[in-house]
Amino acid sequence: MREGLQFAGWQSQGARDYQEDSWTWHSRRAANDVSPSGLLVVLADGMGGHRGGAQASRTAVQGFIQAFNESEAPISSRLQAALDRANAQIGRESAEDPELAGMGCTLVAANFAGDGLSWISVGDSPMWLVRAGELHRLNEDHSMTPLLQAQVDAGLIAAEDAARHPQRNALRSALTGDPVELVDLSPQPKALEPGDRILLASDGLETLDEDEILAIANAGPDAPSDQLAEKLVAAVDEKARPGQDNTTVVVVSPYLGTGIVSRGTTTPRRSAMMLAAAVALAAAVIAVWYFVARGPASEQIKADEAPAADEVAPASGPEPTRTEDADSPDSSGN
Repeated sequence: MREGLQFAGWQSQGARDYQEDSWTWHSRRAANDVSPSGLLVVLADGMGGHRGGAQASRTAVQGFIQAFNESEAPISSRLQAALDRANAQIGRESAEDPELAGMGCTLVAANFAGDGLSWISVGDSPMWLVRAGELHRLNEDHSMTPLLQAQVDAGLIAAEDAARHPQRNALRSALTGDPVELVDLSPQPKALEPGDRILLASDGLETLDEDEILAIANAGPDAPSDQLAEKLVAAVDEKARPGQDNTTVVVVSPYLGTGIVSRGTTTPRRSAMMLAAAVALAAAVIAVWYFVARGPASEQIKADEAPAADEVAPASGPEPTRTEDADSPDSSGN
C-alpha cells in the first residue's frame, strides 16, 4: 500500500425523497507526495425545500472551491474569502429566482497542507478528529444545542427537556446571502499524526451518538476510508428513524493511501432496506460482487489513478459522477 492521503465519501437520502447535501474536493497533491497535504474538502447541508436546499448546497461547495483556487493569500484568508464568495452567490441566486427565496445551507471546509489541517465552518455540520481511540469535535456547533447544554450544565433545565426542546436543532448561523452571524475559522493549522482520521459530515450522522461513531471510525490503522464512510452511513440507515435526514460522511485518512475516492448512491432508506434483504438471501454472491465488481454504488480511483495536481471533483448529489476535467469546478453531480 502506497503511503499518502486517502479519502472517501458516502451519502444517503435517509427517509427523505430528495438529497440536499453536497460535497466536493480539490486536489493539489503531486503523485509522489507522501505528506498529508494538497487536499481541500467542502461539504454543505442545504435547507429551503427540494429545489432550494439542493441548489444552495451545490452553489456553496462549487463557489467555495472556485474562490479558494483563485487566491494566493494565506490559507486562513483564502478560507474566509471562499466562504464569503459562496454566501454571496447564494444571495444572488436567491434574489434572481423567487422559487429559491429563503434557501441556504451549512458549510464545513477542511484544507490539508504541509503544516496541518485548517478549517472554516458555518452551521451545525460536524467535523471530528479520530486519534488514539478518541473522538474530538474540531469545529463549533452553531445550532441551539450548545446553548441548551449550557443551561443543563448550569442546572437551569433538565437534560431530558433539552433533548426534547423543539428548537434544539435550529441554526444560529447559516449561508443565506445575508451577513453570516457566526463563523468558526481555525486559529492555526492543527498538526496531524499517523493514524489520524478526519470525519466531515452533515448532521444526519448525529442520529448516531459519538460512541457509536467512534466504534466504527476507530477500526484500525489499515481500514480503508471508503469502507468506514459506507459503514457510518449504513449504521444511520439501520436505525430506521422516522423522518431521517440526509446523511453525508467524508472520511480523510491523511497517512493511509491508495488514492481511493468513493461516493455512495443517494438511495432512500426504503431501498437500502430492500438491498439488505437481498444481501441476506445471497450473501455469497454479494461478497463476490463487492470484491470483484463493486457495482454502481461507488466510483473508485485506484492508486495509479490517484488525484493529480489541480484535480477538481464535481459536487456530489443524487447521481454521483466523476470528472476528468481539472478545469471544471462548476460541474455538478445532480
